[in-house]
Amino acid sequence: MRHLFYLQQFFERFPAPAFIKDNKFKYVWINKEWEKFFGINERRVIGKTNKKLFGEDLHEEIDKKVIKTKKAVTYTMMFNDKFLIINKIPIRLGDGTYGVAGFILDDTERYLFELSLQGLLKVNEILRDMLLENYQDKDSFILDFFENIYKRSQMGEYAILKGDVILKSYLPEKVCRRAISKDEFKEFSVDNEKWIVVPISEYKLLLKSQPNYYKILKNMYPVVISKIENVLDTIEKKLKEQLYYKALEKMVDFVVSWKNMGTKDLKTFLKKVLVNILEIIPEAEKGSIWLLNKDKYECVAEVGYPGAISLNFPASKTAYGTEIEKKIKNGEKVFEIENAKELVEKSELKDVLSSYGMNNSDFVPLIGVFNIGEKFVGNISLDNFKGKHFSNESKKLLSYFVDILSEFLSEKF
Repeated sequence: MRHLFYLQQFFERFPAPAFIKDNKFKYVWINKEWEKFFGINERRVIGKTNKKLFGEDLHEEIDKKVIKTKKAVTYTMMFNDKFLIINKIPIRLGDGTYGVAGFILDDTERYLFELSLQGLLKVNEILRDMLLENYQDKDSFILDFFENIYKRSQMGEYAILKGDVILKSYLPEKVCRRAISKDEFKEFSVDNEKWIVVPISEYKLLLKSQPNYYKILKNMYPVVISKIENVLDTIEKKLKEQLYYKALEKMVDFVVSWKNMGTKDLKTFLKKVLVNILEIIPEAEKGSIWLLNKDKYECVAEVGYPGAISLNFPASKTAYGTEIEKKIKNGEKVFEIENAKELVEKSELKDVLSSYGMNNSDFVPLIGVFNIGEKFVGNISLDNFKGKHFSNESKKLLSYFVDILSEFLSEKF
């Protein structure tokens, strides 16, 4: 009996839950750590089995084995999102029978670290395989990357967001819409279900939360994000190089072609200019070039606007044109028109402009103005109808083109 007393004294100071059961698997003693861990007072525990306390006993067979073999057993289990190591040893009780003594170690941190490490290895493996591919844009890479993880791991269903656009989703739309407003790594709830949003550059990964998922992802986040952003930076750098190389080719062609052109071929030349610009500005879907002739804007080239060549009108007839003139007077050379839809709807030419889709809320025009000397003579409009704003690179390229066009017009006229 003395050995039982000493064991209790040792366990009482033990910094982890500890217990002793009799040969009927009833608790005969627990320490304070056990009480705290399970949240049950000692008076309610002594004399009861796990089945009585918790409604089931997943450990009874193990307890039987310990008593029968008189050998210690160590095993693991999940309990309330914690990864536990349970150690049990046979112990002789005062009546000569054998019971079970044991203690519980919370190994959750190590377990989560191990899962995080496994996740990082899987990410590295997938990235290594994907780097053999030649991605033409960042969206394609992100979509491929997470679809690969989805298929080759236990990540679960997900969504990929970019700004307020859902690029891909296996999840309810209302959850995705809620996630759009989240700008940091966080867990949030929708209809009593938890979700996790993970920002990655200009994208967001959205996942359904699972036990310990948030902690695992948070462990992985700094390393994984760094790796993904490095790949995205490499893709962006390569795309910029390709874009500028293509732009340089077009500009050289632009300069060479005007040398052999007479003033009568101006409209043909400007149509070629417009086609070239549309080829190198990725956001541009349609476009037009306008010259100012005796206070009237005249359309001299178009792509995507059939019949627009016949249009000419004073800027004062349209709030859209008035806004352009205002920016020109402020010295702006390349600029987007904000609230283009509202400006179109205020215009006397609303019906004409609306027939080209310019009353669409996703209409985003980029304007570049060109001059002869200090005199403003016209503008190029590059238009997007999917709500995409033009990148700084696109604005720089258009700026280069209108500078060259201004030089050309100054030389020819």
